[in-house]
Amino acid sequence: MRRHVGLQLGGPVAEALDRLRSRWDPVMARLAPPHVTVVYPEETVDAGLLLDRLAEAAAETPPIRLRIGDVACDDDGRGGVYAAVADPTGGLTALRDRLLLPPQRFSGYPFHTTIAHPRTADAPEGCWAALRGRTLDLSCVVDEAQWTVTDDSGRTVLATFPFEGRPSGRVAVATGILVADGRVLLGLRSRDRANYPGRWDLPGGHVEPGESPRDAARRELREEIGVDADLAGPWHRIVDDTIGIEMSLWIVRSWRGEPVNLVPHEHERIAWWAAGDLPVLDLTHPAYVDLLTRALKGVAAQGSANTGLERPRP
Repeated sequence: MRRHVGLQLGGPVAEALDRLRSRWDPVMARLAPPHVTVVYPEETVDAGLLLDRLAEAAAETPPIRLRIGDVACDDDGRGGVYAAVADPTGGLTALRDRLLLPPQRFSGYPFHTTIAHPRTADAPEGCWAALRGRTLDLSCVVDEAQWTVTDDSGRTVLATFPFEGRPSGRVAVATGILVADGRVLLGLRSRDRANYPGRWDLPGGHVEPGESPRDAARRELREEIGVDADLAGPWHRIVDDTIGIEMSLWIVRSWRGEPVNLVPHEHERIAWWAAGDLPVLDLTHPAYVDLLTRALKGVAAQGSANTGLERPRP
């Protein structure tokens, strides 16, 4: 049995997809309705924690708008045929990143809805030959997530989680932890900043309306230090109601461009710091010493893609 978190598609979108699925993969069409998988079985390490996160996230997530677009395939159709799913408001991306914080495993599979599955379709290559180059151009709004189990007899919904869109009252912030050569990049906040002047902080900033924290982190890193960062799985989330923030953090092991201080009105300077330096720095959040030390140890164990950077003088 395979357990998923997914979004079931309905209305005209489901009808259009079911016409294709019934033609090219009638077995799958019978077993499961059109849907978009958010969390795959192989990504789930702790199902109880996953469902707790899903209940909390769904309460704060508004209905999610999706756009069904280009038909694509794996291995010339032999690996399946699917339609790409775009996330124009960032809601689906934000939900997945929130659910797949460690200890869950983030795979980064592109969002899609399957038309012909390699395990159930008789001729997925024929499906690809017929649909190659086609764009479906469909859109819908999904108002709940589902926890499902699929086996040879079909798909069963175990629980539903309505998207309620209740405001959390917190300011959403996204940051990147750039690590290279056993050091982490921090910025010294300008002395005239309203909040935390003269303290060391991670590059990042506010999540804009209609933007996922992932996209916000990449944008802020481009704007503040001029790098195009590769963000893999989400790493940590700080919820601090004493100051009214929820902060999403990514470890950044590889990027393009040399980090430079592009916002001197926000940061007086940027500098690389080793784990041993962190306890004596005046940091903006008390959790940073432990979190950044853990990040440095984790990257040291895996290896960093960006090395040989010159450390500015403190």
